Amino acid sequence: MFAHNNSEIDYFRMAVVNALLIKRHLGVSVCVVTDQHSYDHGKELLTESVIDSAIDDLIISQKDREFKYSNSKIYRDTNNTEKMLSFYNLDRADAYDLSPYDETILLDTDYLILSDALNQCWGSKNDFMMNYDWQDINFNRKFNLDRLSPSSITMYWATVVYFTKSEYSDTFFTMCKHIRENINYYHSLYKWSGKIYRNDYVFSIASHMLNGLNDKNTTQLPFKLYKTFDYDDIHSATSDSEIVMYLEKHDSPGEYVLSKWRDLDLHVMNKWAINRVSDDLLGYLL
Repeated sequence: MFAHNNSEIDYFRMAVVNALLIKRHLGVSVCVVTDQHSYDHGKELLTESVIDSAIDDLIISQKDREFKYSNSKIYRDTNNTEKMLSFYNLDRADAYDLSPYDETILLDTDYLILSDALNQCWGSKNDFMMNYDWQDINFNRKFNLDRLSPSSITMYWATVVYFTKSEYSDTFFTMCKHIRENINYYHSLYKWSGKIYRNDYVFSIASHMLNGLNDKNTTQLPFKLYKTFDYDDIHSATSDSEIVMYLEKHDSPGEYVLSKWRDLDLHVMNKWAINRVSDDLLGYLL
């Protein structure tokens, strides 16, 4: 996992909580890439012993200050709060070089591991897997997120990526770094809306280019990605494998339905919501 805090979102705390969930449900080693400021803040609030119990391999990197102040996006805490904050995601293309493992699952900190589903990946015959297939757990709601833009290619999600130390994976991440270094050109070529740098876009373009400009040619993970969006909230975390969500009604903004989610991993895009229940999750995991 990569965990770089901004002025409001404690990504490192999320990474520690998720690392403990990974230990509980998957039983594998965890590597977290962070920066010194995020780590020091986490050590002050969580203690070094808690961090050490969660993270096996900690890598401290230095932020690119120009990128830090130039790449921003809107963060929502439901429809009630909307803020423009720094979005530091530049170093994910370095995952192949940084990973200390022969097999790696690259994971967003907000993809909560509530099951052992990811253990299906280990020993795969495929050197690289990621998904374009996904499902909003509010099944009545529709977001047009299947392509980089209506006239562009299928979007793969960099939320969960499996890779091995192999020639193909090395080439894939080399391509990602090339796209990162020439992002204005690829933005013009693949025509996504807005100027924000997103790894979903970079990984999608790398997949498209390395597969002979064919769409949907990268092998998908052996499960669907389930998502909630930042219009939603977490009501409570009731165990280390169950959370109760407030899901915004698709036809009534600001109104919600309760949904219990258990024994399935879940991408929770409302970061404030995760950190509000992080103490409860730590209570189940420590």
